[in-house]
Amino acid sequence: MYKTFLISFLFLIPFSAFSQNIQKIDSLLRVLKQHDGTKEEQILLLNEVANTHPNINESSVFLNKALRLAIEIDNPILEAQTLEEISYVNNRLGNTIKALEAAFKALKIYESKSLVDKQAASYAQIADLYLSENDYTEAITYLKKVQEIYATSGDAYDKMLISINLGEAYRLFGDLKNAEIYFLKVLELNKTIKEVNIEGYTLGNLGMVYNAQEKLDIAQDYLEKSIRTLHALNDAYASSIYLAELASIYEKQRKPILAEQKLIEAFEMAKKAGLKEQIRDFSKQLATFYKKDKQYEKALTYQLSFQIYQDSLVNKEIVKKIEQVKSKHEIDKRESEIRLLNTINTNQKYTVIGLIAGLTLLVLLFYFLYKGNKKIKRTNLLLTHQKDIISKREQEKIVLLRELNHRTKNNLQMISSLLNLQSSRLTGHPAKEAILAGKDRVEALSLIHKKLYQEGVDSKIMITEYIEELVSSLFYGYDVDFVPKLEIPNISIHIDIAVPLALIINELIINALKYAYIDIEKPELHIIINEEPNYLQLDIIDNGTGFDHKKVTTSHSFGLDLLNTLVKQLKGSIEKKQKKGTHWSIKIKRHKV
Repeated sequence: MYKTFLISFLFLIPFSAFSQNIQKIDSLLRVLKQHDGTKEEQILLLNEVANTHPNINESSVFLNKALRLAIEIDNPILEAQTLEEISYVNNRLGNTIKALEAAFKALKIYESKSLVDKQAASYAQIADLYLSENDYTEAITYLKKVQEIYATSGDAYDKMLISINLGEAYRLFGDLKNAEIYFLKVLELNKTIKEVNIEGYTLGNLGMVYNAQEKLDIAQDYLEKSIRTLHALNDAYASSIYLAELASIYEKQRKPILAEQKLIEAFEMAKKAGLKEQIRDFSKQLATFYKKDKQYEKALTYQLSFQIYQDSLVNKEIVKKIEQVKSKHEIDKRESEIRLLNTINTNQKYTVIGLIAGLTLLVLLFYFLYKGNKKIKRTNLLLTHQKDIISKREQEKIVLLRELNHRTKNNLQMISSLLNLQSSRLTGHPAKEAILAGKDRVEALSLIHKKLYQEGVDSKIMITEYIEELVSSLFYGYDVDFVPKLEIPNISIHIDIAVPLALIINELIINALKYAYIDIEKPELHIIINEEPNYLQLDIIDNGTGFDHKKVTTSHSFGLDLLNTLVKQLKGSIEKKQKKGTHWSIKIKRHKV
């Protein structure tokens, strides 16, 4: 339930208000467009734009440009700084392997230049990536490297932070003895600095260690002190977690009334602060508690609460995606507000008042609809009870299907990683290109199962978002900096259609990126899907050099054979039109075959 939150102290990044952020992006883009200074200044501008930009794919494009420039002018420090940003972006995308690869490259540069402080930051970034993957052994290894540096160059505050992070990593790893040693060390160091928040976190974590060691009295004392300290600091997140831990101690001491009281207090605190993960976890604990106490009505109430929050918080990847979408939504909303404020006049003010009145009426309408719906629910209560058993079975089926898609996605990702690792050992070998092609096909399939898992459906995905993400991934993987043109309707397709369609698009785009744009000054790629009643029309058009279809056919190209097989599987047709560039025209049945 409780994951480390203290490691974030090492990587705090300040954020401005949304309106200032948007204005800053616009300003930076104008400066970048008109920039005629040195390449070093251009690299710094590209990094700042990427760091500020709300679109993560756009950030990747800017960072790739900055990295190429840094290598071109042979500036290792700027190269390392850009690699650190690339690592951060890949971590946000959920690609831990690429994030680690970039972080290690940056570290190697800092080590070659003997930049000790930069090395410490790189070690900490690598440790954070391993922690996100629950690889506590590696995380501890790199946190100790930071500790070695701070032993000679860090101040007391730095030493406290690294010790508390090491203690928490050991606790999560299950090494309670070492966790206790580091937490006690933090308390000793804090006697001179007297940082209240550090003391509160350390006491709480130490209380959790002692609870795990069955030292219940001292654990209770430390947790109570921590809760008082953090409550005064209005830290609902840590306070609620420590309250739940205190409740587990009361249960062990056979004090059910106190245990119930602390669990409910933790639940209400989390609910007030909007802490969805904690609401889910505390709901489950309360449901278990009341079930043991044979209070089945209360147990059912909290079990339903757990299921509601569980659906939206299945794992960290979903949480990251939600937060990313929410951030983009907020930025878009602030952009609209800024444009409105810059153009508003007297007549527009009256329009705004009218909109507010309309919104008020809409809220009142929703309120009355809610009241009416509540009455209907009361009259249908008996029917609802009769449907509960069927509903629960359907829910179990959905959960199992989601879990299957999740595990399939993870297995495909592992296969992709293994293929990538194997290809890195085949430099110059003819098999390397075939292995990389296989990796790209596996990643296309993995993306489908990722969509099925995230969108909460069992057999369909939204084609627009999926193809955009697939194309962005391929462009990023092949280091392409022009933007494709996509004309794709917002429709859903069955997985039996999505899988071969994904492989078809994957094959044609990779073929274009690898061979079509040699000596092409302004490369273009159009992907168009038209929706017809019984079929989908897919057109992929490039302005590349084209190719000899007869020559490729007689050479028994695996990619072309795969393409024809996939189209045949979909009971479709494929035609290559070649004037200037290559135009693939593919027609497939829309519905499941």
